[in-house]
Amino acid sequence: MKKSVLAIATGILLVASVTTVLLFFFFMPKATPAEVQPEPEPEPKPKELKTYTLTFTGDISLADNWHIAPKYDQRGGITGILGDTMLEAMRSSDFLVVNSEFTVSNRGTALPGKMYTFRAKPERLNIYHEMGVDLADLANNHVYDYGKDAFLDMLDAFDEYQVSHIGAGRNLEEAKKPYFITIGDFKFAFVAATRAEKNVMTPQATATNPGTFWCYDPTEMIELIKSLKDQVDFVVPVIHFGRENSHELEKAQMDSARAYIDAGAAMVVGHHAHNLQGVEIYNGKPIIYNLGNFLFNNVDTDTALFEVKMDQDGKMEYYIRPALQQDYKTVLLEDGAKKSQIISDINSWSVNAHLDETGKIIAN
Repeated sequence: MKKSVLAIATGILLVASVTTVLLFFFFMPKATPAEVQPEPEPEPKPKELKTYTLTFTGDISLADNWHIAPKYDQRGGITGILGDTMLEAMRSSDFLVVNSEFTVSNRGTALPGKMYTFRAKPERLNIYHEMGVDLADLANNHVYDYGKDAFLDMLDAFDEYQVSHIGAGRNLEEAKKPYFITIGDFKFAFVAATRAEKNVMTPQATATNPGTFWCYDPTEMIELIKSLKDQVDFVVPVIHFGRENSHELEKAQMDSARAYIDAGAAMVVGHHAHNLQGVEIYNGKPIIYNLGNFLFNNVDTDTALFEVKMDQDGKMEYYIRPALQQDYKTVLLEDGAKKSQIISDINSWSVNAHLDETGKIIAN
């Protein structure tokens, strides 16, 4: 009897406890929306804007019978002829174009009557890989210095050592053939030609003969640019022209460069004068009339890199980066009096444009 009463009491107590718990949860105040704190959404990261750099140099000679290649050997390699920051600028560029001012062969005889003739053994082309070179311009007045056989050897050597090239070939079709490359989302065509010699000794490529692509008459280059402008986003002619050892611009030099812009070129890049010359902004496009000697001889001389900074939308900014060839070595200049002097000099020679203190090219 006592057990029954105890069991009944226990059951009543259990039911009461469960009922109390249920009533508590049922009547418990609900949290209002203001009391619920949602986790904050992460802030979107800013869109990273990719910038591409295209870099151009002036004249380079790696000839064994000239000045730079022997210093390369004596000083233990590439850092003996190029400064560390210069090498970094060249190697880190997305696309590097140089003017290769020598022939490449173990054969041939120097052209009679020519004052300066330059020839390198084929393995010297490995130095271009050390520099980070992507494209070599062969449209100049020293690639034929040792005659036809050496010239043809040079073309073979550039192919063998996998250094892309423009401006010279086994025939005219090859000499004027563009180099196509896509940088970012944009397609480029690079072409090269020469109008450098007063006493012409470097032959013009023809349908059946090897040589360089000439632009003494600019008509053929104009036609080539027009034929390319609808195939690519940017056409870039690299031209060997201008009066040697002079900062002054020739009328023919200016007229032809402007005609290339009118034909559809995105810019014109020049060399040959052995000196820096001025720049111009023509119809919104840059003309770099002469980058001078870059890594060429035993003469201490002012030089520069031309850099194009392109964003992912294809918008471009243009810079001249002053440098110095001194004691057979080319170094990039930091801020200081020498850099400022080169910028000031280029400004004094320029047309419709100037460089600011950073070297950025700005239209007047």
